[in-house]
Amino acid sequence: MSLQAYPEVGLDEVKPLLAKLISIPSPSQCEHEIAEFTADLLRSMGANVSIVLASKCGPSVLAEWKFTGRGRTLLFYGHLDTVKPSQGWRQQPFKPRVEGDKVYGVGACDMKGGISALLAALRKLPEIESDLQGSLKLALVSDEEAYSRGFEAASSLNFFGNVDSAISVEPTGLKRLEVGRFGRIAYKVEVSSLNPKVNPIVEASKLISKVSMLSGRDFKASVIAIDSNMDLDSNPTLCKFVVDISFRSGSFKRVESRLRSLIRRAGLKADIEIAPHPRPTPYMEPYRLGGGEPIVSSLEKACLQVLGFKPRRVIGESAGDENYLANRFGIPTVTYGPDGGNIHGVNEYVCLSSVVKAANIYLRALTIFLRS
Repeated sequence: MSLQAYPEVGLDEVKPLLAKLISIPSPSQCEHEIAEFTADLLRSMGANVSIVLASKCGPSVLAEWKFTGRGRTLLFYGHLDTVKPSQGWRQQPFKPRVEGDKVYGVGACDMKGGISALLAALRKLPEIESDLQGSLKLALVSDEEAYSRGFEAASSLNFFGNVDSAISVEPTGLKRLEVGRFGRIAYKVEVSSLNPKVNPIVEASKLISKVSMLSGRDFKASVIAIDSNMDLDSNPTLCKFVVDISFRSGSFKRVESRLRSLIRRAGLKADIEIAPHPRPTPYMEPYRLGGGEPIVSSLEKACLQVLGFKPRRVIGESAGDENYLANRFGIPTVTYGPDGGNIHGVNEYVCLSSVVKAANIYLRALTIFLRS
C-alpha cells in the first residue's frame, strides 16, 4: 500500500470521540458506562466483542478482527479507568474544555486521548482490511490505575496467548517510543520497640530520611505512606511506613537486598521488619526489548510517514500492564501515544493535534505489521 493509499483520520473524526470519552466518568472501579459505550462502538465496527467481568472493579472490553490468510496477531492495549479528580480544577473535570490545541478533562491524556486516536483509526479498517493478514486484537481494560484486576480477568481467558506483538496507547509524547518499562514494588516497613527509651517514630524518621539516598537514574525510591498507634496516654511501640520503588533492571530480590542494606547502615535501635506491601495482583518486573523487533520497525516506519521523523527509543519510568504482557506472556510490547500534561493532576490535558497524528500512526503501523 502506497503512502497515498492510506485513508486519513481527520480532526472531525477524533475530536467528538475524545469529548465523549472524557464526558463519561470512569475512575477505577467505575468503568461500567464507558465499557458499555466502547463495546457498542466496536460492535458497530464489525469486531467480535467480549465483555469481561472482574471482581471489585468495572468490566473490560476485548475485541478481535480476523482477516484473510494466515499471518501475525497484533494487540492494541489501553485502559478505560482514570484516577479520581482532585480539588482545584478550573472547570467541571468531566466536561471537556478546548483551549487552542489543548483539550482539558480527567483522563484526557491518560489515556482517553490514546483510546480516541485508536478507535478513530479502527473505524478505517473496512478501507484497508483487504490488504491485511492474520488478526487484530484490542484490549480496553479496567482498574489499571489501581490493581490491574481487569488485566488479570482478561488473562485468564487466554486472550493474550497467541499475540505476536503489542502496542500500548498510553501517552508518551510523539517524540518518544517506549521499548521497555521500569519495574515496581512497594515494601511495608515496621519499626517497633517495647523499650520506653526507644521511640519507634523517631527511629523510623531516621530511616525515612535516608530512603531518598537509594534514588538515582535507574532506581527511584520514595515513602508514600506512614502510620503509628495514636494512643496519646502511652509510649509509641510501632511505626509503619511504605516505600515505593521503581527500578530499571534487576530482580525483586535485588531490590529488597538494597533496602535491607540501607536499614543495616542506618544503625537503628529498634526492631525492623520488611515485606512486600499486600497487593491483590503481582508487582511488575522491568523489561526491555532487544533489537530488531518487527513491531518497533513497523511503528517507526509509520512515524516517519506521518511525522517525518522516527521517535527516540526510551525506557518508560513507570510500570503498568505492559510489564505483564512482556514478562508473563512474552509479548514484545511498545508504548506510544499523544502529547499532553498534568497527568493524574489538576487541569489534565491532551494536545488535540497529537491525537490526530497518533490515530494516523496507529493505522499505518497496524497495516505495515499485518501485511508483512
